[in-house]
Amino acid sequence: MVRATKSNQESISDYTEHFYKLKELPRAGWKQKLEIENVESVAAHTLLMIVLVFFFSEKYGYSCRKKVRLIEMTLIHDLAESITGDITPDTMSKNRKRKLEDEAFGKITDKLCTKSLKRKYLELWHEYQTIKSFESKYVHLLDKLEMVLQANYYLNNRKGIRKENVRPFFQSGLLFTSHGPNSRLPKTSKKKIQDTKELEDIKEILEYFSN
Repeated sequence: MVRATKSNQESISDYTEHFYKLKELPRAGWKQKLEIENVESVAAHTLLMIVLVFFFSEKYGYSCRKKVRLIEMTLIHDLAESITGDITPDTMSKNRKRKLEDEAFGKITDKLCTKSLKRKYLELWHEYQTIKSFESKYVHLLDKLEMVLQANYYLNNRKGIRKENVRPFFQSGLLFTSHGPNSRLPKTSKKKIQDTKELEDIKEILEYFSN
């Protein structure tokens, strides 16, 4: 029988600590704009994004490698918030937010047990933040799609929530669609026709639920 050593226990604790913090961190936008109790946590948001990854992976027949890459990026995309908190766009400049989150992510990776895991985290984080790869654009879209789906859920399942209450979330989602003014998602090279088609498909779904 193999017994867990103290170093193994510490490694697991260091690895999971910030994910546990996300389980207790409420999504700030819902609290500020809807003023409802028991809002979803950041971890719950991440979980539903992974559910969407599975849904679209089946729809498009993704390989295990591609599916895992999307799940990995989804898992870490909000991890810095375990230190910074959930910063809403209207409370801080984009550059300031990015700087704080980069610093926080650096502190998180410094605690990881192996250099290879640290390198993996930093690679995923940089890819997500630069929004150049198919996977990073995909996860950014799912981030907005899940937010819009959650807004619809609150609209249909929480008393006192009206369409005007959730409209700011729908408007935010529309900024990432093909028809949104000055779309905030960089265009994908037309050389990768299939990738472009899949991203446009998700944008159409996002636009549908945002109207």
